[in-house]
Amino acid sequence: MTATIDTTTLVELRRGGAMDLEALEAFLLGLSPDTSYRRFLTGFGPRTPPGLARRLLQPGTTGGSLLAWQGGIVAGHGMWAPIRSVHDQEDVASTAEIGVVVADAWQGCGIGSRLVDGLALEIARHGFPRVQAVISAENHVVRHMVARRARGADYARDGAEITVTVRASALEAR
Repeated sequence: MTATIDTTTLVELRRGGAMDLEALEAFLLGLSPDTSYRRFLTGFGPRTPPGLARRLLQPGTTGGSLLAWQGGIVAGHGMWAPIRSVHDQEDVASTAEIGVVVADAWQGCGIGSRLVDGLALEIARHGFPRVQAVISAENHVVRHMVARRARGADYARDGAEITVTVRASALEAR
């Protein structure tokens, strides 16, 4: 079921950092097995893999993360990091990969779209011309969101995963 709510006032987006480690761990452990699988293509069990939350908050030496906060808890997480892709020339990464996950209770309320909007702004600010996302082929909700927003995207299927690459300028906010 999809609910229409005003996430601009109920949910605050801000950059993630080391001080958010405990809150992100709790968020990850609160995800349902289905949501964990759709985002990470695996489940976690009783604890997250060591160092996962830290890497999700601060991906590599460049890149970044955004957290969606609602009532003092993390309701969603988005991250971006530079990657080398088939579109890159020589040794220069010109593609940023993104990943987004939203708490089960907040799915369908626009938080994922707000996270994508925020990530797109960050990526543009850092000068990356392309955005890439790896999506579970079974994640129909995200596949529909991508189809609506990512005009002119390239799709490459590899088993249970679909890699979507789009010009950053084509990833329009909705």
